[in-house]
Amino acid sequence: MAHARELHWLQHTVGVLSLSDRAIISVGGDDAREWLQGQLTNQVEGVEPGDSLYAFVLTLKGRILADVYALVREDDMWLDVPANTVDALLERFDHYIIMEDVDLAHRDDLRVITAQGPVASEVAEGGWPADRLGVGGRQWVVTHAELESELERLTQRGRELDGGWVSNEAWEHAHVVRGRPLFGVDFGDWTYPQETGLNPLAVSFNKGCYIGQETVVMLENRGKAPKVLWRWTVETTEPPSAKAPISLAGTVVGEVTSAVAERDGASALGFLKRGCEVEGSEGFTIDGAPARAIGTVEAGPGVCPPRT
Repeated sequence: MAHARELHWLQHTVGVLSLSDRAIISVGGDDAREWLQGQLTNQVEGVEPGDSLYAFVLTLKGRILADVYALVREDDMWLDVPANTVDALLERFDHYIIMEDVDLAHRDDLRVITAQGPVASEVAEGGWPADRLGVGGRQWVVTHAELESELERLTQRGRELDGGWVSNEAWEHAHVVRGRPLFGVDFGDWTYPQETGLNPLAVSFNKGCYIGQETVVMLENRGKAPKVLWRWTVETTEPPSAKAPISLAGTVVGEVTSAVAERDGASALGFLKRGCEVEGSEGFTIDGAPARAIGTVEAGPGVCPPRT
């Protein structure tokens, strides 16, 4: 693989890159934290400046509108969100500001740089914890004018730690092999939180009300998600495309969301319908090629223990 070295860095030392697909929304005002508690699926209360939390923003019906890293500052919070959701999020957030003192702004002058890997915390001081692959991670927010120089500075430090800069291709590959789904690729406004396998990271069941909570709690306590994201290996020379069918004994029981080539076949993420969850079962095929279900995303290496 062309980026095997970069994958090694991300899993064993540290990889540094600019997250060009993420954007920053600032949330300020006297009521900002209390108001965000009703917007995000995770527990906002008690998170101190310099810390962060991962969460979802849901539709009223409990579908995932965006995934968010809430970066806590002294006087406000920055929400690291998918860049292509900014307009929808601002419209949605504004709709739920009634009498609260909350100020929202898209900080289009800001960019996100991240370091991911076991020694990511040694790259530089400041920033916020943000583990995106289950091996440790940190990120910094810089101005657009500072981006190039800061990326080079952090990359140089990464080299000193036996890592370095990683490409977008390696970054996307790592998400598949680590079993850490990407918003807009593996999940989105067509999925419920329980379907993603990211509940241990993104959802608190010990907090007050938030938008979409009723559906999430009902699925958790009274039923099961109609499908669940699993990790797969495929015996093929070419990785299957998105939406390639996953079949069991000739019946379609799911579909691929993303896949990458490996030395001996391919790795993939894909949804499996409820009732077909047999780990390691023979008989699965993906786009006609023999496949094996490794396990759910929630049980995989890319999902860390839940916050305490």
